[in-house]
Amino acid sequence: MRVHALFEAFLERLQDRDGGLALYALHAPEAPVRCGAGIASARSMTAEAFAAAHREVSENGAAQLPRFVAGPLREHPAAAQERVAWFEVEEQHTQRRLYVALGVRAADEELRVVWCTPSDEILPWSFEDGLLQSLADYPWLRRCEPVAARALLDAGYFRRYWRPPLAISTLPDTRFSCQMSSACCRHDYEITLPPEAQLLIDALPWARLAPPLAGTRLPVRTDGMLQLKSPEETCRFLGTDSHCRIHQALGRQPFGACCVFPFSFARTPEGIAVALSPICGSVRRGLGIAPQERIEDLRERLVHAEPRSCEVFRLTPERAIPWVPFRDIEKGLCDCLAAEDLPLRRRLYVGARLLGALAEGSPIEVATWQDEPVPPLRDDLRAAIHGMLARLLGWNRSVLRELPREIPADLAQREASDPAMLAAILRNTLYSKVYSYPLDLTSAHNYLIVLYLLALLMQRSSGGPLPPRMWRELGSLGVHGLLKTMLNEGMPENFRTLLGRSEFGVWLLAA
Repeated sequence: MRVHALFEAFLERLQDRDGGLALYALHAPEAPVRCGAGIASARSMTAEAFAAAHREVSENGAAQLPRFVAGPLREHPAAAQERVAWFEVEEQHTQRRLYVALGVRAADEELRVVWCTPSDEILPWSFEDGLLQSLADYPWLRRCEPVAARALLDAGYFRRYWRPPLAISTLPDTRFSCQMSSACCRHDYEITLPPEAQLLIDALPWARLAPPLAGTRLPVRTDGMLQLKSPEETCRFLGTDSHCRIHQALGRQPFGACCVFPFSFARTPEGIAVALSPICGSVRRGLGIAPQERIEDLRERLVHAEPRSCEVFRLTPERAIPWVPFRDIEKGLCDCLAAEDLPLRRRLYVGARLLGALAEGSPIEVATWQDEPVPPLRDDLRAAIHGMLARLLGWNRSVLRELPREIPADLAQREASDPAMLAAILRNTLYSKVYSYPLDLTSAHNYLIVLYLLALLMQRSSGGPLPPRMWRELGSLGVHGLLKTMLNEGMPENFRTLLGRSEFGVWLLAA
């Protein structure tokens, strides 16, 4: 079968729900095809299993799957065992014209499909280049939006031309553009990948990129996921120039955790809320582009994410509230944290008083709270809070272990030396639903106060402006949720019931 006839047959069988057996026969044994929720080589599954899965996916997505009509062959392949042919194609639903590259391999005097992927233009791809670009679309094969893809061709089409039609909200003054610090590739958290990421890694031209990485096999975890990086590791794919070798080879980032960072996504009744991680120095310093100016980029990243969602919104652990009051109270707390005319400690105090008034149904008296003295704290309660902080400093985190365990007696009189950056971290933390959804607004605000006190202890230890590693640690503790785990072990048992009470925040500030 000549290459043009092979391509026409491939599209016809792909778009026929009953064409699975014939479609399977058109593939080379090593071709990456849909297998369950991911991809695997055609030889790893039977023709019957492939056909059954093809029929199911085709029926479920019948109205929304793309319909491709083959046009002319635009670039003729050389008569070699492996070749790349380019075709002009029209997608019938949208009448969009695009190009499709087909990678074929000759076997027993017959041509077989190895890969097929769309493009906006004809590119000088080798057979290996096209395979790599096709495999990199695997995240879209794992998703069910707009519908499940039949093949990597569909997945590549969705990546380029479909975006989730969701409203996106962010804090108004957040900014980010990658400064290539590589802090995200070095920071002490774990990154896992789905099994098919190994196929992509195997397809990279390591002989040209980094010969020592040839044959890299990521460790397989007990849950079947691959371990890209443990908390103690720097990512193995980070180059000496602080560039990701995989990103360089592809021109994009195919791995979900890497593509999503520093953004986090959460579903709200109004759309998607996007927060940013202060682990990233660009985010902390407010450098770059506002999220609202990169909506299409965010919608593409959203495909890689698993947005946090919440069924019940709470003011306190015991009191559920509707979404709109939750949203408005969260905004009020964030606005309070941004009030630069007040010391940061006082902003947190006003927030605690606001939450108490809302819980009790008392009058909102912000002007009074801005000036009133903080109530005195009993010595035994202060000692207990200081003991809690000392236990937190003993947590197995390298930055915390460096800090003195002794809590200064004048902690309640200290103030942040860089309130603007710390306030930005606290606001982003509160706005991040990954942080706040598992809690209630009052508990979340009290956690912020603990984070503020830890920042003061870091400030005391450093003797000046906090170094980047301390700022990154504050980001990990807050936005990435480590503080909740730490408090469960570092807090006296009788304190845990107090975390959801606004007066506990006032006590923390007075300690």
